[in-house]
Amino acid sequence: MRTWLEVNFDQLEKNLNIVRSELPENCKIIAVVKANAYGHGYEPVTKKLYELGLRHFAVACMDEAMQLRRAGIEGDIIVLGNTEPQDARTAAENNITLAAVSPENLEALAAAVRSDISDATESNAEPFRPLKVHLAINTGMNRIGFDCKTEEQLQIIADAYRKYNSESSPVRITGIFSHFSSADDTSAGADPYTKLQLSRYERVLAHLAHSNIAPGLRHISNSGGIGKYPQARFDAVRCGALIYGYNTAMDAKLPVQPAMQWKTAVTVVRTIDEGDAVSYSRKFIAKGPRTIATIGIGYADGLSRQLSNRGFVLINGMRAPMIGNICMDQMMVDVTEIQLQAAAGRTNAVVPGTEVILIGRSGNLIQTADDIAEIQRSCMHEVLSTIGTRVERYYK
Repeated sequence: MRTWLEVNFDQLEKNLNIVRSELPENCKIIAVVKANAYGHGYEPVTKKLYELGLRHFAVACMDEAMQLRRAGIEGDIIVLGNTEPQDARTAAENNITLAAVSPENLEALAAAVRSDISDATESNAEPFRPLKVHLAINTGMNRIGFDCKTEEQLQIIADAYRKYNSESSPVRITGIFSHFSSADDTSAGADPYTKLQLSRYERVLAHLAHSNIAPGLRHISNSGGIGKYPQARFDAVRCGALIYGYNTAMDAKLPVQPAMQWKTAVTVVRTIDEGDAVSYSRKFIAKGPRTIATIGIGYADGLSRQLSNRGFVLINGMRAPMIGNICMDQMMVDVTEIQLQAAAGRTNAVVPGTEVILIGRSGNLIQTADDIAEIQRSCMHEVLSTIGTRVERYYK
């Protein structure tokens, strides 16, 4: 076995319960399980979360939604990104809720459903169920959503509800959401901007209330906002990072812990001489005799090449620096100091088969996805979500 993940369901449950303890009893949790449940595994993680009482799940696209339905996942599945109109029928038939990412997108989805209803009527097929959608509102992320700055734009949102929530409508608007861009940010201006986004969202809700329109499920807060902005919880919060054990809002931490460890093993140990090069393009040249270990993991497994000559792994309770360019399927680390400590009887020697920790604990040392993200100048979400599918996953 080259490289594998160990996902601890007990820790996942502990994290979920910590989040629950922060929320009012009537506030739902929408578990964000997109990107293979942040690398943890779509099907096992979502089934476990359903077993633990969650009934709302969010994904990025129809492919992810259908993967969950084919796995027998029940509950509400919400697609947070854009969906092409040709997938509207599949979404409706499988009780998948889509995001309406713009007025044009909503019209296109509705037109596609109308066409499918006509086809079903002509062929005496089974009646077509309405398509459920949540309106995405652009409060300041400027990525997707109905704009909401002007009275005219507010009226477009209200008109969409009126048009598509009749009994004969092919589309039913069952919720309304937005997304914070900076709830987990501590930089200057982040807090005022988050509160501006919240005020814009509240203005949309107030306009709907004034128009006697029920908005459906209201959700704007992500993991970064759950502990930091209690006023933004509404009917539901979308939670991914916290469930998997990662705080994104460093100034409003919850006591969650990572639920997953990423491991591999040493395949070869050798000594190189002064002047010897390691890996492609000779990016590491030994300044003296060194002991190096080859381990069975590479960038095709999701380990960023940005870590070359910069990152570390944990072996026998010590840090071993990555040396040379990370290869597609293998990489090398310097274990000279570990071998010296082993010779003095302070730790075990590194040999083929020795366990290597990329994310997790070795002795008293811990390395998290946050630590790796800092080295590769990225974010925890990227580190976890890019772990490859050929990495075996084990659940306990």
